[in-house]
Amino acid sequence: MSDRKSRRISAGLILIVIGLGLYLIDRVEGIGEEAVLLIIGSAFLVAYFVRKNYGLLIPGCILLGLGVGSVGRNSFLSFGEASMLGLGIGFIAIFVIAKLNEGKSHWWPLIPGGVMLVMAIPRTQHYFEYIQDHWQLILVLIGVLILIGAFRGGGE
Repeated sequence: MSDRKSRRISAGLILIVIGLGLYLIDRVEGIGEEAVLLIIGSAFLVAYFVRKNYGLLIPGCILLGLGVGSVGRNSFLSFGEASMLGLGIGFIAIFVIAKLNEGKSHWWPLIPGGVMLVMAIPRTQHYFEYIQDHWQLILVLIGVLILIGAFRGGGE
């Protein structure tokens, strides 16, 4: 497929997604501003599938995740921090979609995605705040583990 044809297909599909999304916002009760994130994220995702450009997948999944989190605040997803949950899902989706579509993927989205999914669980944030306040004790724990290994004869 020529580059010009690919660009035209991308532009047409993106306009269709944005137009339908804006129409639904205007006509369907209960869909609010959070739908804008879903629309823009969907447009990026459509462009990714047409152009095969990894750089379009990243904002697409992040915006879709934020949109899902925004919608989830008033639904079954509201068991914890819905925005954090949606954003975590968005980052994990970057990895999964690239792996399925391209056969390979970068590992980096799993780190912020995993942290955000854990942070979305109620009361987990208190543990992270504790670690943030007492991170120096982690160094002490690592030092103790190294000493235990040295005295057990683990490295002569």
